[in-house]
Amino acid sequence: MIVSRQVFTLPTFKTASGRTLKEVRIGFETYGTLNDARDNAILICHYFGGTAHAAGKYQGSDPLPGWWDSVIGPGKVFDTDRYFVVCSDVLCCVPVFNGHVVTTGPATVNPETGQRYGLDFPVIRYVDLVRVQRALLLSLGIDKLIAVAGPSAGAFQSLQWSVEFPEAVPRVIAVVSPGIGMDASTLAVSDMWTRPIRNDPDWRNGQYDPEHPPLSGIAEALRIAAVSAMTEPTVRLTLGDLAPADPDKSPADSILNDFLSASLLRQVGVAQARIMDANHYLYLVRAGQLFDVEGQLAAAKAKYLFLPVRTDTIATVPMNEDAVAKVRAAGLRAEMKVIETAGGHLDGLTQVATVNETISAFLNSD
Repeated sequence: MIVSRQVFTLPTFKTASGRTLKEVRIGFETYGTLNDARDNAILICHYFGGTAHAAGKYQGSDPLPGWWDSVIGPGKVFDTDRYFVVCSDVLCCVPVFNGHVVTTGPATVNPETGQRYGLDFPVIRYVDLVRVQRALLLSLGIDKLIAVAGPSAGAFQSLQWSVEFPEAVPRVIAVVSPGIGMDASTLAVSDMWTRPIRNDPDWRNGQYDPEHPPLSGIAEALRIAAVSAMTEPTVRLTLGDLAPADPDKSPADSILNDFLSASLLRQVGVAQARIMDANHYLYLVRAGQLFDVEGQLAAAKAKYLFLPVRTDTIATVPMNEDAVAKVRAAGLRAEMKVIETAGGHLDGLTQVATVNETISAFLNSD
């Protein structure tokens, strides 16, 4: 499936904090065909470090397809022969320098000043992310969706959609969601993910030189987040076991000698840091820390499917059980299916197809 990136622009947008931004842009992709009634659309929301490139390839020679290609496409659970699937970048999309992302955030230029926003960009919330997405869908003529779905931060977006635009959202599919709001423990972990950036001297309290961004801090932050999302089998499979990074330099001989897993993680972090923006990362973390829809559930009209991974230590099964209980306590329908795989949080991206039957039944139910 060959896809293309499109751009949506809002002339003005007022954030939940009361600030008005001009020329707000996000990139988006679509898969399938919107029917004449414009009632076959599904919105897919991307994870924290993801983008709108959820499926397909831009050209046949691309090494990998979009991040949820296993479930989006002809004959797949989000069947593009039946559904019109939309995925958009969010405000402050983290990989803003990957060559495809178009998103407004601290790294972009404020049209009123001609300078990058930096920390003058307003603190955003998930409600801001979904309001921009809502404007995009309305521009496509889509007023009501069949479902909103997404993993991790995409689950947070999906949940926010259900309380912000209840008439538009009959179904929510929340994959590896850390519940329906940020708890103290998860907040503390997410704060830990930000500290390498904030402690990097090149960050300069958010006013860093674009030619000298805090790459070391970003790389270390990504490494910490990646390890948090992995399990022992995942680390062994993708990063090696207890082998040394250099066979001639045993970690038992010097603390300067690395293990293979640590060395590979650092290499991946450094490579990813070059396409990511430090402030975008910090702003999206803060949006997650402020997320909480529990008090708004009374406004929702959706039914919910929570899909946690058994081995996930970020979005645990008990968190999802608690979310189901709270949704039901609000008088709404909710169900849960545990993804029984060994890879932890990352399986919300790679192993969703293992519960295709559950998702398909949910999409086709009243």
